[in-house]
Amino acid sequence: MTGSVLFTIVLTVLWFITGVRDLMGKDPLINLPFNQYNRDPEYRAFWQKKNGIWELANGITFGLSNVLIVFPEARTARTVVLVIMVIVDVIYVVAYESWEHSND
Repeated sequence: MTGSVLFTIVLTVLWFITGVRDLMGKDPLINLPFNQYNRDPEYRAFWQKKNGIWELANGITFGLSNVLIVFPEARTARTVVLVIMVIVDVIYVVAYESWEHSND
């Protein structure tokens, strides 16, 4: 098993674990003192659902794109999956930042 395959498996599993933890409402793995999760439970519930879905989607697309690398004829499909993943991540970050600064 090569290093990149092992990295892919570990990263996909970590994305799934953090996504499921967020959807279950568990505390974040890294609890920072300035985190707004501690001050506002409504904010926390709102973003935990969004983060959970985002992390699960990343795990699925990342894992799928690395399964598709095995098949040479699926090279275009792999590229499309990765492009969709990047577009969804950019939209998510823009939405997150606009939500964060909407009260400013």
